Amino acid sequence: MRKIIWIDVGTHFAQEYRSIFGDNLRFYLFLLKRFIGARILNRGKFVSLGELQKILSLRKEIRKNKEKFYSIFVEANPLIASKEKFYPEADMLFNIALTDKNQRPLSITKLYLGDGNEFSQGSSIFLEKHNVNSDSFVTTLGISTKDFFKELKHFLSEKFVNFDVILRLNCEGVEDEVIYAAHENFQDKLKLICGSLKDVEGVKGQKAFDDLQQYINKEKLTFTKFYSGIYSWADGHSAVLDVLKAKH
Repeated sequence: MRKIIWIDVGTHFAQEYRSIFGDNLRFYLFLLKRFIGARILNRGKFVSLGELQKILSLRKEIRKNKEKFYSIFVEANPLIASKEKFYPEADMLFNIALTDKNQRPLSITKLYLGDGNEFSQGSSIFLEKHNVNSDSFVTTLGISTKDFFKELKHFLSEKFVNFDVILRLNCEGVEDEVIYAAHENFQDKLKLICGSLKDVEGVKGQKAFDDLQQYINKEKLTFTKFYSGIYSWADGHSAVLDVLKAKH
């Protein structure tokens, strides 16, 4: 049976994965709270009825095939990774920060906390990120992105005869290095990249962002926005289902 490897870099509390595979009761309570907040209290955004129906339909279809998925979570923040109760059952969990080519292959790394919040979704190893400062950080283990994906490819190739890869990422500025390394190692097995790429521009500048976009286009990689905001879920779930249904 073909396995779909869900590699989630910058997992945080696995909101995207849980939007599909999470507990039904918690999922519907989340929808109810978001609906009340957006439509009654005028706080935040919600989706249209049509989009909500699409999310529910896609989620149901994918969940029928959960046994075909193998999940690998990469979370840099040890304060989050230690709160196991917040995670769905991942097949593999790495409490590491993936670092870029300018850092050592293995390092003790500072993870700067977004807005000083220990559980922030916006924490980063880069001080250039707008919402961090040098006085607020936790230490974590830094692993070269290139080395990590080389070893991961070796492990997966020994474990599974047939597999494809979904790369879901929101890693606060190192998204470009993650994509380059994942594609270098998995090549045509990398069927979908999803998440958000905006922090590449915010941390590394316009050229790095343009280079990444050109690479994605040149290599004909499939990218879909899919992040914690519910308004990205319909497109994200649809893209995941496309990978699931692809014929091999």
